[in-house]
Amino acid sequence: MTDHYQMLHKSAASKFSIWDAAEIFKYATSRFTVIHIELIKSKTQHSSSYQHTFVRHIVWEAERFVFPFVNICAAMNINTTLPAYLNEVILLITSFQTEPYYDHGRLFATFKACPHESPTHPVDINRVVHDYRHAWWKDRFDLAPFDMPLQMSVVLVKELVTNHFAQRPKMASMVPTPIMHARSNDPLLQQLQVLRAEVSYLGMELGQLLVTKLDATREAVAALDRLEDPVDELREAMVASHAAVAMLQGHYDNGRLGGPSSIEPFPGL
Repeated sequence: MTDHYQMLHKSAASKFSIWDAAEIFKYATSRFTVIHIELIKSKTQHSSSYQHTFVRHIVWEAERFVFPFVNICAAMNINTTLPAYLNEVILLITSFQTEPYYDHGRLFATFKACPHESPTHPVDINRVVHDYRHAWWKDRFDLAPFDMPLQMSVVLVKELVTNHFAQRPKMASMVPTPIMHARSNDPLLQQLQVLRAEVSYLGMELGQLLVTKLDATREAVAALDRLEDPVDELREAMVASHAAVAMLQGHYDNGRLGGPSSIEPFPGL
């Protein structure tokens, strides 16, 4: 094992799992989603200077919240998948960085035109939260100097992700409590161990959820059982009412047949 490889496993990235990667990429997707929504709503004139500064900021987003973790995944043999919208955005930024014809104006235009779910779509509502650190898109970033941090540690990004999901209470049940894993010198074996532990944990969480649902079902059935006697009494009362009406109808018919046609035996009916 080389010195650089040993350094990777001794760093904070040594506790980086496929679950961490998935959550960080969801966080990055949320940031790009809110950036796109705010760009569409913006009434500011999109001058060449504005576009240049905007592109610099979205490249910064990719370099802080996506590219380092793609690299860590590759170095640790973690096979992960980017969310669909994030994948589209990263392809655009990569084209900008590698293709000479792909200038700031083209990246700005393609990012603006890159479709994501409607801002009123539940998926986007769940992605976007109220507070973000380094929310440069809320200000006139095109008139201010670029002051975004040039480096962010794995630990800091994980803290940002934790704060992000804490603002999504409806999704909290889908985010399990972090699990500590023993470190292995074999990255592939480590990820298999991580996956086994994570799947086991999620299985227990699912089991608890099913138990909760079964308890709620039992309570509903018990409530229905408690209603059974009143319903039976109501049914008996309805049967008795029908019998009484039938008897009165019979008396009424007999009264009409036995008396003068001008006399109504039951004028109120």
